[in-house]
Amino acid sequence: MERSEAKNLVVKAGLELVHSGLIARTWGNISCRIDDETFAVTPSGREYRSLTADDIVEVKIKDLSYEGSIKPSSEKGIHAAVYRLFPEMNFVIHTHQENASAVSATELDYFAPVTEFSELGKSVICAKYALPGTKALIRNVTEALKISTGHAVILKHHGTLCYGRSCEEAFLTARQLEAASGAFINENGVQIETEPPGGTWSLPDEIKTLPAAWNASGGKGRILVNTDFDVVRYSRLNQSMKPLLDDFAQIVGTKIRTVKNDEKLIFPALKSVSAVLIRDLGAVCLGENETDAEAVSMILRKNCKAYFASSAFGRPKYIKPWECALMRRVYLKKYSKMAEKNK
Repeated sequence: MERSEAKNLVVKAGLELVHSGLIARTWGNISCRIDDETFAVTPSGREYRSLTADDIVEVKIKDLSYEGSIKPSSEKGIHAAVYRLFPEMNFVIHTHQENASAVSATELDYFAPVTEFSELGKSVICAKYALPGTKALIRNVTEALKISTGHAVILKHHGTLCYGRSCEEAFLTARQLEAASGAFINENGVQIETEPPGGTWSLPDEIKTLPAAWNASGGKGRILVNTDFDVVRYSRLNQSMKPLLDDFAQIVGTKIRTVKNDEKLIFPALKSVSAVLIRDLGAVCLGENETDAEAVSMILRKNCKAYFASSAFGRPKYIKPWECALMRRVYLKKYSKMAEKNK
């Protein structure tokens, strides 16, 4: 494929990925094979809606080398693994989609879809966990790819890797994986609805005033109230929440509290994390702007869903505290600054 064609296809796919709801913020990445030696991949930490073909980075499949000042995605290694193992595959998408992420937290080594899907094979392999962007993750994903019978693998506590002969096939794989993951956890007795029977949750009167009160108190940024089904359900457990997924540790925090609906408890808690659960009512989510707050809200809901899915298969296994602290520190010092620079 011509370099310009591959790069423009990656840009176009980035917009589709944002609109698909398969990622939050810039968490996810896309690549397209140029030839047997090179692939084009999205840059690290860039907003997909502002990307141009000039921002897309060419990376060597063999050694992950690249030229220029723009850094490629930190997950370039798992893309290269697909291109090395499968010469017929030309497009790769790394997503953090909700249902598949929920399965990733169950500690299963694989799951068999309850119905047949053309792109998934007999079972979906779950690669062993390793910190994002590390050589260990590349090794673990490579091992999973070697035994996969379909065009997708799940990365434990992280997300997915979906690939195909074309962009369309890779996106079809991602959609099929989401449907199969949802059906699988539902089959195992986990409710995955985001709305109650008969309609949506109404915003409780007790928390309708919180955004205005936050602004009146001089709070920086924007807060949103989340009353999604799984978030409300988790808030009723009256317990703290720890990361079951990488992006929760990075974007939301290493641990968030559940408190009663009291501004004196809620607002101070938002100094070190990006969300607080409100007992029996839902949660508030904080971001620098509305887009950031929506990303926090989406990731919080996903971590709640992961909790209920993993609980159905035994006691939830959380990401190690030191790994959470490291990811949070890297995000705050690196990615948030990069996002600010590229606004």
